[in-house]
Amino acid sequence: MLGHPCSTEVDTPLDSLILDFLQACEKERSLSPHTVRGYRVDLRLFANWTRETLGSLDARRLEALRPAEIRGFLAARRQRGLGSSSLRRTQSALRSFFRFGVRRQWFSRNPMDALDSPKSVRPLPRVLSPSEAERLLGAPDSSLLGTRDRAILEIMYGSGLRVSEVAGLTIGAVDLHERTLCVRGKGRKDRVVPLSPAAAQAVSGYLDRREHEQPAGAALPALFLNRFATPLTARSMARLLARRSLQAGLPDRVSPHALRHSFATHLLDGGADLRAVQEMLGHASLSTTQIYTHLSKERLKSVYHSSHPRAGGKKK
Repeated sequence: MLGHPCSTEVDTPLDSLILDFLQACEKERSLSPHTVRGYRVDLRLFANWTRETLGSLDARRLEALRPAEIRGFLAARRQRGLGSSSLRRTQSALRSFFRFGVRRQWFSRNPMDALDSPKSVRPLPRVLSPSEAERLLGAPDSSLLGTRDRAILEIMYGSGLRVSEVAGLTIGAVDLHERTLCVRGKGRKDRVVPLSPAAAQAVSGYLDRREHEQPAGAALPALFLNRFATPLTARSMARLLARRSLQAGLPDRVSPHALRHSFATHLLDGGADLRAVQEMLGHASLSTTQIYTHLSKERLKSVYHSSHPRAGGKKK
């Protein structure tokens, strides 16, 4: 039984507190497995740093951490090559952990409250042109795996799914008649997204091939299987996408996020409503979707400056 941090003698096993917090993240907060894995790494490294640097895991010592000490931990992580986005995640993990500890009365205060949150600088995402997207979608061959890869690419680009969402698709989530997908997104929230005619045709063709050529996977609910007739992982999908982009002769390896960005940008360029795009992407906040409006404006300005004679572009 944990003691209250304000009691006379406090022995707080930090590893145990971290485990409780991570379990709560999975069950109560419904964070994605990827986020929980990142938090687990960050907090274990923090626990190791605490043992080595402070020599104490006492709750009173932890809640009395000064901003300079926390910055020391973050600086040590930066020296190990941690990028800015990972550092922000580390701060988020610590802030959430101490906030959780205050609610559970492990700590009387959150030492992260005295530390300013870093400003997030969001780079503009890589977006494929429509012709590049077509080249990518045409890269897979007519083999079983090529048919599978084409279906995956059509869903990523045609429906704007996250790679984890594609990996989590089941056969039952696909309605080929209505051309829709039921997607389990972040926070375990379900949404229904449209399936393009090309994607529906690609999925139908793949399922026909799979039934005859991979009978070992007949009982599996997963939509996409690997060559061994087991569910295809998100990491494997990212690798196959990089491989197909090279086959298509694209200048850069295409990431799953690039296809998602391209989906949203091409929709907005075509006049789609921002809130409709938000719903299809599964964004909780409209502000997350608004980055694509900025991107579309930048592309419009680029076209204007390179094309209009009064903008210093083309000359007659």
